[in-house]
This record gives sequence, structure tokens and C-alpha cells, in this order.
Amino acid sequence: MPRRSSAILATLVMGASALVAAPASAAPPGGDVSDGAPYVALGDSEAAGTGNLPYADDRCLRSRKAYPERLARILGTEVVSVACASASTDDVIATQVDALGPETELVTITVGVNDLDWLGVIRACGAGGEPAQCEQAQAAALAAIAALPVDIARMLAVVRANAPNAEIFIAGYPLLFGDLVSGSCDAGGGIVFSAAQTQFINGAILLLNRAIEAGVQLYAGATHDPAVEYVDVTAHFEGHGLCDTGDRWVSGVISGGQTRDRGLHLNPPGMREYAEVLAAEISA
Repeated sequence: MPRRSSAILATLVMGASALVAAPASAAPPGGDVSDGAPYVALGDSEAAGTGNLPYADDRCLRSRKAYPERLARILGTEVVSVACASASTDDVIATQVDALGPETELVTITVGVNDLDWLGVIRACGAGGEPAQCEQAQAAALAAIAALPVDIARMLAVVRANAPNAEIFIAGYPLLFGDLVSGSCDAGGGIVFSAAQTQFINGAILLLNRAIEAGVQLYAGATHDPAVEYVDVTAHFEGHGLCDTGDRWVSGVISGGQTRDRGLHLNPPGMREYAEVLAAEISA
């Protein structure tokens, strides 16, 4: 590890105790869990299961069909999920870590995509978007991805400070467009992506996953913490992206009050696969 990166993370880890002392803006569900539930799920809309009705929490768009719920059933335990749509690494630190504690044995996390303006890329590069705006959005996303490893490492330091006895698994994201390499993709809602755009977005997700993994390595290299693991899910979703060769495990863009949240999120089969991949890693 470069000395500069190690020094940066060492400073972040030392500051974790100060960060976790700050009051959270959202209390965990179920009241006071200051000792920590045995299994706690953190993260963004992917962890929240956004788009899969019914919701357990309408504010966070947290679904009863989300992968943490499925994973808990596989493992024969219960889960306290504080995952929330649109959450970034900063949001996990500020509003979610209070659900952790010394009795927490397992933590799963999916986060990182909201640290970059991925929706801005989707809007700028979809049908009707201006090429110059698309290029600007893409450049901004790539710059944010480059900065992500330090943010992931900082977040993991805070999670560890709050859950000193837990195994921590942070997973990546499946590709939106799967194996699609030629032709356009109609994502629904009037949004059509060219082959070049789908390849860029898939490539950006791969870079995002590598940045998350690099953040885990950065954290582990500075702390020598053996109980933090990155889980790559991409291979398990091959053939199941939008406009892909098999059944879709990713929802297209749908208009309507109760269905619009589904767009570009995992559907129930996708949530099931995500849970099974994590279960296999946890049990390995």
C-alpha cells in the first residue's frame, strides 16, 4: 500500500471514535438496540430492496422482500435493517451505525453508488440527453469513483468501532445491462440506451466495484482487521440484466405512483440471488 494512503487511513481510523459519538439523525427500527442486534444490515436502496412492495419503511423505501430479510431466513436469524434509499457512505456513518453494538455478530453493507451521481449519468446519457452533458456526467462519475476507496475505508472504520465483534461483509453491485454488448436497450419510461452507453455504464459499475474492494483492502491493510470481506456478485447475475439473454433480475423504469421506485433496482429474483451469494460467502 502506498505510504500516503496508509497515513490517510490511519488518521481516519483514529478519528472514528469521534465520528461515532456524533448523534445520528435516524433511530434504528424497533426502539433502543444500543447493544446491537445479532445481524444488522446497512446501506442504500440495493440493501433496502427499494421497489419491491410491500415496504416496511416508506421513508427509506425499505422492503420486506429485501435481500437482508431473505438472508436472515437462510441463516436462521433475525435482522435489523437500517438501509435507506439514496444513502451514501456518509449517510451510513451519520444515520445507520447506531443500530450496531457489541452484541452484533454480522453486518452486511451495500453502499457506494450514491457517492457518485449515477442518476445524473442515467438522465444525461439516456434518450434525449445532450452528448456534452453526458460526457460531463460521465467524467464526474469517474472522478467520484476514484475517490471512493478512502470513503469506503473511513466508513468501515466507523462500522468496526460500533460493532467490535462482528463479521462485516460489504458487497458490490450487479451490472445493469448484463452481457449486452451490441444494440440499444429500452429500459422503459422512454429511456433508451445505445450500445456505447450500456457499455459505459456497465464499465462504470465494474470500476465502482473495484473501488469498493480497494476500500476494503485499504482499511484492512491499515488495521489488519481479518473480519471484513468484499463480496463480488457480478458473475452470479450474468444473463439477467436489462435487455439480457435470460430472465430479468433488474427492473426497468416504470411510471406510476407505486411502481416508479422499481426502476433500475433488483426485483424479487434478483434479491433472492443476492441473498444466496452472501449466504454462501458467510458460510464458507
